[in-house]
Amino acid sequence: CGGIMKSATIMFGQSLVAADLMRAEIAATEADVLLAVGTSLMVYPIAGMVQVALEAGRSVVIVNAESTPFDPQATVVVQGSASAILPAIL
Repeated sequence: CGGIMKSATIMFGQSLVAADLMRAEIAATEADVLLAVGTSLMVYPIAGMVQVALEAGRSVVIVNAESTPFDPQATVVVQGSASAILPAIL
């Protein structure tokens, strides 16, 4: 088509769309369980969704190869490969 190709991902330094972030916050407060999979939970504002869910009294399950800053507060933490663990828990 001759147009410029751009991936649909957010790169470091790019801002998130405010409406998308608001929808994520609402979802985190309404979900029965928030799954954080394959993330260090070091990059904000999305890492903050774990705190939003916890403050709303929601369960948080973290699946990651290494520990995260939210592990002590999570309902369940499973360390290992997400590709191996997810099929077993879903």
